[in-house]
Amino acid sequence: MADPFGRALWRYHRGERVRCLIHRDDGYVDEDTMEWYFQRPEEWPDVEREAVRWARGRVLDLGCGAGRHLLWLQGEGHEAVGVDLSPFALRVSRERGAEHCLLMDARSLGFREGVFDALLMMGNNFGIAGGPQETVEMLRELHRVTRMSGIIVATSRDPLDTDNPRHLAYHERNRRRRRPLGLVTIHFELQGEIGPWFDLWLATPEEMEETAERAGWRMSRLYRGEGVRGLYSAILVRGGSPPSRLSG
Repeated sequence: MADPFGRALWRYHRGERVRCLIHRDDGYVDEDTMEWYFQRPEEWPDVEREAVRWARGRVLDLGCGAGRHLLWLQGEGHEAVGVDLSPFALRVSRERGAEHCLLMDARSLGFREGVFDALLMMGNNFGIAGGPQETVEMLRELHRVTRMSGIIVATSRDPLDTDNPRHLAYHERNRRRRRPLGLVTIHFELQGEIGPWFDLWLATPEEMEETAERAGWRMSRLYRGEGVRGLYSAILVRGGSPPSRLSG
C-alpha cells in the first residue's frame, strides 16, 4: 500500500527537504514539511507538555509516527510501546532509538486485556478512526487494553477556532451533509505517490467529552494554550465497563 506520509518522515529523517501535500476532498491543499514530528520536548506546544506528564506506568503511544513522544517516555523511565500503520514511520522510530514499536491498527489491538496504564493519542490521533461512532468503537477497544485506573492523554484541534474562509465553507458543506463540522476527508501525496483517502475527525472539546463518555471514559482535565491555534489536550479517565454496543 502507498505510504507517502511515512516515506516523507523517512526522507526528512535522512536529511532531505520534503513537501508532503495534504489534499482535502473539496480541493483544498495544505503542505507539511514534517518538522513538527521531530520536535524536541522543549519545542512542543504548552498543552502537549502539560498533558503528557500525566502518563504513568506502562504506556501505549497510538500512531507513534517518528517517535517524538515515544522517545520522551523512554527517557522518563516508562515502559513504552508505540504502534503505527506506517512501516516507514516505524522504521524512523526504531532508527531514532525507540525500543518497542509495532505495526498495528489502533482500532484492533493485538494486546491482552488490562495491560496498559496510560495511552497517548497525540497529534490529532483522537480522530484517526473517522467519525463519532467509529471513534466510540476505537475507545471501547482502548478501554479493553487498559487497567482500571487507566487514562488517555489526547490532543485535537477545535475546528470552530478558525476564521479561514475555506475551512468555514467546509464546515457549511459538512452541515449540509449532516456530518460533524470537523470531520475531514483527506489523503497524502509525496512527489506523485498518492495515499488512500481517509476520514480524520477534528473534534471540539465538547464532542470529545461526549464521545468518550459513550465508550466508558470521563474527561478529567482540559488544557488550552497559545501557539498552535485551536490545539487542545485532554485527560480521559477510564470508568467501569463501557456501555453496550446496543446502547451506543
